[in-house]
Amino acid sequence: MSQFARFMQAGLLALLTVAGQAAADIVHLRSGGKVEGVIVSRTDAEVVVQTNSGGKVKLKASDVVRVETKATPAQVYREMAAKVAADDADGHFALGLWCTDQKLYREGREEFDKTVAIDPNHKGAREKLGYVLKDGKWMTAAEAKKADGFVRHEGKWVTEEERDTAETRQAVADWSRRFRQLLARRPTSQEAIVQRVHDAIGQGPRDVANIALRVVLQDAIKDAIEARYDRTVDARLALLQLIAEQPCPAAAELLQKTAVRDIDARVRAAALKVLVAQKDVDNTAFFVGLLYSYTSSRVRLQSDAKQRATARRVLRRAAEALDALADPRAVPALANTMIVRFRIQESDEELPPASFGFTSNSIVDSAIVTDGLGNRYLLPVTESSNWGLDQTEREVEDPFFFNIAAYNALRKLTGKDLGHDKRSWLAWWYRNRHDVED
Repeated sequence: MSQFARFMQAGLLALLTVAGQAAADIVHLRSGGKVEGVIVSRTDAEVVVQTNSGGKVKLKASDVVRVETKATPAQVYREMAAKVAADDADGHFALGLWCTDQKLYREGREEFDKTVAIDPNHKGAREKLGYVLKDGKWMTAAEAKKADGFVRHEGKWVTEEERDTAETRQAVADWSRRFRQLLARRPTSQEAIVQRVHDAIGQGPRDVANIALRVVLQDAIKDAIEARYDRTVDARLALLQLIAEQPCPAAAELLQKTAVRDIDARVRAAALKVLVAQKDVDNTAFFVGLLYSYTSSRVRLQSDAKQRATARRVLRRAAEALDALADPRAVPALANTMIVRFRIQESDEELPPASFGFTSNSIVDSAIVTDGLGNRYLLPVTESSNWGLDQTEREVEDPFFFNIAAYNALRKLTGKDLGHDKRSWLAWWYRNRHDVED
């Protein structure tokens, strides 16, 4: 360590302050206050002070008691810098540290630069300048990040994958906003919407636009469920047509969900029509999975009235889908979910008296209803026209649910009518499975 560096660290800087070379003044006032800065003008009547913040303060000369002069950090720095040898790396580094403490950041950086120019491997100066040691080489923080594979995106260092994901997310949001505007324009027919979207996408890459179409359809299905009146059927049918053009798993998954979740039978049928044409066993697996999922012990034994209504609806619609797919491999799942028993707490809220009055003539399935005397009746069950997975208005709430869609699908897939006993259907399956499985 140089003599100057030791001198600095010993705290003897005050000796370098030269009295009489002041460029900073403290003006003491009669009121007891004081103003710090540089006196730029002084007359018998007035004293003008340039403050450290850059403004000017005018004081009456009669209000000034005395003026105290002191050296500024910049003056002290110039005095000390003159005493550091040109080749003294530690001396320049020590002076740079002092400048930093005094908020003389520009001067401090200059001293650290001088240190590195003398000693390129000076660890303290390199670190103060923002360098990091990587693989035996000093690099700026930006160079080190780039060496690690990071890129700059929106003011942050991220991986290339994170940058690409963020850019894709923003592009999808932009396309989604554009598609919603196209959906709202007239004419609102399915054909017109499809043509507008095709024109908007043009001949360019479609990957991001395809993702946006899927996002918009999911939002449209949700909005229709929550709306009091469904006014977007044609728009959803148009979106389905456009998504059917996408040969990717994400599009197929959305079509599968739409075939069960949409509130309008026409939209569900359109989605199912595309799935049928695909002749893909994964479609059968999806709807079979729904049957088992919505007859799990958690749903049957722990669900509330709303969850049970959702389960009935999903079970019925999944069975209708399997009926359309005409895949005999679904027979066991259909048989096991043809009759489902739910656990219902015996309370006024959970188990109302059996009712035989309906508000609609749209029969969607049947239910076995037990009256107060223990008698059982097979009754039709109706639903409102705007059912989705988030709304339900069943007319019948009973532990026993007969899934007539599953029963109809079983008859179609097997060409038999073995009644309502699942054991008969399962027995048929085990006798004939080798004839119908791939």
